[in-house]
Amino acid sequence: MARVVSIVNPVAGKAQGAKLRAKAIEELKRLFPDITIVESTAPGHATMLAQAAKDSELIIAVGGDGTVREVVIGLMSANPDITTKAQRHKEGGAVTGIRPDSEPDLVSSCLGGKTPVLAVIPVGSCNDLPKNVGIPSDVIQACRVAKEGRARPIDVIRVEMSNESTKEQTYFVNATGFGFDAAVTTEAQKSKHLRGLPLYLVAVIRALRNLECPLVRIRAGELSSALHASQFETEQRVLMIAAANGRYYGGGMKVAPEAQPDDGLIEVCIGFSMGRFSALRKLPRFVAGTHVSLKEVRMLRAPELDLEFLEPVQIELDGDVLVPQPFRRFRLTVLPKAICVRVA
Repeated sequence: MARVVSIVNPVAGKAQGAKLRAKAIEELKRLFPDITIVESTAPGHATMLAQAAKDSELIIAVGGDGTVREVVIGLMSANPDITTKAQRHKEGGAVTGIRPDSEPDLVSSCLGGKTPVLAVIPVGSCNDLPKNVGIPSDVIQACRVAKEGRARPIDVIRVEMSNESTKEQTYFVNATGFGFDAAVTTEAQKSKHLRGLPLYLVAVIRALRNLECPLVRIRAGELSSALHASQFETEQRVLMIAAANGRYYGGGMKVAPEAQPDDGLIEVCIGFSMGRFSALRKLPRFVAGTHVSLKEVRMLRAPELDLEFLEPVQIELDGDVLVPQPFRRFRLTVLPKAICVRVA
């Protein structure tokens, strides 16, 4: 297996993505003369490519947040001991393998396991994970970080989904959204030209035309302070629920302004039921991160989150809408410092 593998999403970033991908691939070939470059050909293919590259030292994802998520799913499924090691870290066990003062050569062992280090070249429609972990938005600089950056351990969130007859499991790295947020993502995928925050804002306007507020039971062990945890439970109609590992999502909205990708916690933003005009008026607050004081908003920080929707709900994970979506029950669990990402 090649030491360095780049997994490229050839359709990431829509119209502008092609130029950015070409620049990135040219620079990666210069920096890594022996690099192996492979392209995904369909949704889910990047997961299979990552599984095949599980014995490499560095995997470079060239795409957006969805591409990164597919690669991470491949790494998690190809290395089942990651969950065990992450749980041991969560419980206070010693985990070794990262050399904080290492030279900028490849780090072949991530957190004592055999997982490749992940680098990201942001060429997608929304590149929120790079913002959250410290990867430059400029593709040339991001390529250099892939070569020379340090390996930063970050959390991965496991999502267990079920209904009366089916159970499935998946993962996300940056954020997942239930309800209105997923409807916005569906609208955003219809645009052929916009990227980033402008894309998200236009999609919000379109999604407001068919606003729904499903009924949900929420349960979380809320971390209200460093020394005190309390249980949070409610059953209410919600506009949206966002569960975040990083403070930015939706192309740069600060929906989870206190989130940190390596603190072992999910930051949860619950937007309770509101009308379309009220939601539209409050949108600038969500962009700026000042929505946390709104009476219709509740913020939680917890290592686990349980949701049971009593009505159908849409869900998106790192910008990918789950279709079809037959599930009603969701358990989100942090796997602390499960992977390592090259950052500046």
